[in-house]
Formats: sequence, C-alpha cells, structure tokens
Amino acid sequence: MSDAPPSEGPVERARKTLSNILSNIPSSPNVIKALIAALVVLASAKIGNGLIKANSIGNQPLQGKIKPITLNGDGWENNLSKDQLQQLDNGKRVLLQKRLRGDSGGRGTAVQDMNAPPATVLKAVTTFDRYAGRLAQCSYSTVYGRSQNRMKGTENIKVHMKLAGGVKTFNCYYDHTVTPKKGTVTWQLDPEKTSDFVDVQGQWYVAKHPTKQGWSRVWYSAEVALPPWLPGPIVVQLCKTSGTKALSFVKKEAEALMSSSWGRTRGGFRPVVPLRPRRFKR
Repeated sequence: MSDAPPSEGPVERARKTLSNILSNIPSSPNVIKALIAALVVLASAKIGNGLIKANSIGNQPLQGKIKPITLNGDGWENNLSKDQLQQLDNGKRVLLQKRLRGDSGGRGTAVQDMNAPPATVLKAVTTFDRYAGRLAQCSYSTVYGRSQNRMKGTENIKVHMKLAGGVKTFNCYYDHTVTPKKGTVTWQLDPEKTSDFVDVQGQWYVAKHPTKQGWSRVWYSAEVALPPWLPGPIVVQLCKTSGTKALSFVKKEAEALMSSSWGRTRGGFRPVVPLRPRRFKR
C-alpha cells in the first residue's frame, strides 16, 4: 500500500518528489530545465487523461481566492527600514517578500527609485506593446482590448502576454485598470479568457520621490497562484524574480523616455479626463 494520503494523486506525488530533489541539489540551470521538461510532459499526459482539470472558464478552483492588492505598495509604502531606505538611495532595488502560498505561489513587493516623474513612469508601465523582447522572459505582448471610464478617471487595458518559464511558455490574459490620479495600475486575469496561471493579482504604484525633484518611487506588488505540478523551488524563484525584472524594465523604459523629446516635452502618461457636468440654458 502507498504511504501517500488517499487524496494525493500521482501528479501531486511526482511534484513533491521533484521538489525534494531540487531542494537537495545545486541550482544548475540545465538540471532545472530538464526537470521542468519532465514535469510538463507528465502534467500534459495527466491533463489529457482527465486526471487534472484544464484551466478554463468556470473551472479554476483557486481563481478568486487571492485578495486584490488595494493598499499602496501592498502596505509597504511607510514601513521601510532605515537600511532599506539607504539601499534605495544607493540606487538598488529592494525586495519585500510578504509570504509564500506553500508550493503554489507567493506574494511580494519590490521597490526602486527612478529618475523620471510619475507620469512618465506610468507611460512606461502601460506601453505594453514594448514588453516583448525587452521585459525578461516576455516573448509576446499585445493589447486586445481598451476602454475608458471618464466618470471614474480610469482606463481598462487587456493584454495577452507569453512568459517563458524554462521549457514551458505560459499564456496569460491580463485585465489592467489604470488610475493616473492615484498613480496605480492594478491587474488580474481576464475571466473571459483561458490563462495558464491559476490566479493573479497585481499592482504598480508610482509616487513622487519624497526628496528628489522629478524622481519617482515605484512599487511592484503581486501575488500569483501557479499550476500545482510546478515544483516548489521553481515557484519560489519565479515569485522572487518577477518584481525585480519588471522594475528593471520599467526603469530603463522611463529613463529612456526622459532622454527623448517626447518625455521632455509631454511629460509622460496622459490621464483620463473626467467628464464635466453640462450646463443647460433655462
């Protein structure tokens, strides 16, 4: 008889076994890629046999479990230590890991100062067509939906991205809400599309730098639930690096905009203008 709990299936046992292997070997990229490849083949076979339900609309048991990120910087904005503030002054990125979701994902925040005003940084964040080939691990990025809510002063942008994860490419359909007045861009999975991630909640928060004129302090916060067949160490690595890679990309884009004539003359993101009430003649 098997020692595994009755509810534990073959894919779960395989994932745990590979997680244990990964935690006891050096972090060799070739070994990790080989193990991920084995997991992809295994998971694909089990999905095809009906042992794992495919990620589809109305069939994502964990989707909606992650709470949206509503606080600026997920609550870290006024809670940095002196050492962390010094690191920012030295031009470094600071990673603030909040928690891991077991082996299925994690939540964390990364922050960095940028030599560009908030409007320009928001422009860099929301120019999604430039992500492919520039943001690490993003091979494809295209906007497939865009609308404005002038009463709320927000813009909705839907983006299809392909993210490389070893030998597996993840298709993700993100639904972004841009609120220039608050300096935020929040996102989640588009419920009308099928994504390879189980659930995602994220936030960009762009604020004026507290002491440097014309600079911004930029926060990237996200929580992700990943497919259960990915081994724990891979999940941890993905969760730890996503924020720093995103900040590195946006910093480069925003500061490049500032060096261009567009960035100097236009100042960056053009906010949505709320509709003014009409005055009727009597």
